[in-house]
Amino acid sequence: MILKKFLKKLLIFTVIITALQYVLAMQIPEKFISNALPIIILFFFSFTAIMHRYLLISTEGRPQKFIFTFMLMTTIKLLMYLAIILIYALFNKEDALGFIGAFFLNYFIFTIFEIVEIMKYLKIQKS
Repeated sequence: MILKKFLKKLLIFTVIITALQYVLAMQIPEKFISNALPIIILFFFSFTAIMHRYLLISTEGRPQKFIFTFMLMTTIKLLMYLAIILIYALFNKEDALGFIGAFFLNYFIFTIFEIVEIMKYLKIQKS
């Protein structure tokens, strides 16, 4: 139930973010727009959903494990994201600037969304 509600919010959020980024892409010079933007958005949508599901499952019935699991997942995500950026930039030098910009923008946007939703979940768990 909680996961289903989160996924619905995430889908609506992703559609809105995609539309806003499409409008923004029309305003910015083409050299700053990555060809991988749709894949980046899909990646963050998928990864946010998977990680949130894992977080809910791994801490179910054990709220004291939440902080450890959240910090571990955040560290793993950050290292993985840096590896993705580095590998992409090495193999696609002409698109590296646009990719890095789009990746970090989506990283911050989706991270803020995820933290807000986790805070709501924790507030519900306390009451």
